[in-house]
Amino acid sequence: MSFLPNPIELYENETLESALLRLCRANHFEHYNDLSIEIRSWLEEHHPTIAGAFPLALDAVNVYHSKQSSAKRVQSLQLLEQLVSLPKFSLLDVSFKHTNAVDSGHFAEVRYKQITIPKSFVRACNVPVCIECLRESNYVRFDWHISKVTCCDKHEVKLFTNCPACHTSLNYMISEDPSRCVCGYSLFGVDSSEAGIDGWPSFDQQGKQPLSEQLAMLFFLDRHFPKLGHEEFIGDLKGHIEGHLQKLIDHSLLIATDKINRLTFSYLTNNFLSDVAQISCLPDCIKESIASVVIELALETPRSTIANLGDSLVSIREVALITGSTVEDIFRLYESGILMLGKRIRDEGRLESFNPAFRLRDVAAIALSYSRYGYSQSAW
Repeated sequence: MSFLPNPIELYENETLESALLRLCRANHFEHYNDLSIEIRSWLEEHHPTIAGAFPLALDAVNVYHSKQSSAKRVQSLQLLEQLVSLPKFSLLDVSFKHTNAVDSGHFAEVRYKQITIPKSFVRACNVPVCIECLRESNYVRFDWHISKVTCCDKHEVKLFTNCPACHTSLNYMISEDPSRCVCGYSLFGVDSSEAGIDGWPSFDQQGKQPLSEQLAMLFFLDRHFPKLGHEEFIGDLKGHIEGHLQKLIDHSLLIATDKINRLTFSYLTNNFLSDVAQISCLPDCIKESIASVVIELALETPRSTIANLGDSLVSIREVALITGSTVEDIFRLYESGILMLGKRIRDEGRLESFNPAFRLRDVAAIALSYSRYGYSQSAW
């Protein structure tokens, strides 16, 4: 039995907020708040422990907005699916959800279906629209929520960000209608749209790169190579990475107050490897180039009585990136005696994944024989 008389069908690339607004219109609610109060009241009556996890405000309803209550938020949406006669997990499918990087600060990510999106790329205050798309079907496409998306791939026009009448930033969660501004102006009255297309980075010669990898690459470039364009960076991958790392190392050594064999590679490179390791969908060609540069730097100067870069310390997480492996794989190499410690471990011999305990030169040598990257034969 449906909670509302008029159910809806969801679009494949729709957002949760857009679906709830269409549910409002289909059942003649004047505002979303009226619907959310009805839903909250039903939950309080039948499932009081879950009711508080369903927010009344539209801009807070998505799963990724919740923190400790995310499990109950999921349960409330599952109950709502049953109430409005939608297929099981359909509302969750069009939600932005947490990933395992939720506690990674600046590196936090959200997921829409199988697409991973850096959380910093999710628009918070305004959501632009493609008027041509709205004319075809009046609902919000998920990619309009991504700040790096400025054009519509289908119609090759730029997204409208401001109302032509009052110049206010568009946000359908405030106006409660994707085709109208909060001032009441109908976007269908706009005659034409400016032509444009997003210049996404491309690394796959045989086809288009998955959106998750494209966004990860954009995040990587924004953080470490903000002055370089996509094509310029890809044109000389190893050269740009090597120059960047060498510049960081030279600066760190200039201000260091300790011997290099007591310094961590993370300190010398301003946490470069740790940052890269937290970008989950970064293309393998980028990770492989980074690992190759690090190995060459580590083995550039032979071992001697005078400490050099190869004697700096790296953690298990950094070793995993250099070898193209998982943290569990590296722990196995350590426990089997293949990867040897470079310093004494305190705290009763316990080794943490973030503890810099291995010499970079030893890791580079291990990577040449145990790496999963293409520059050496895997021995796994």
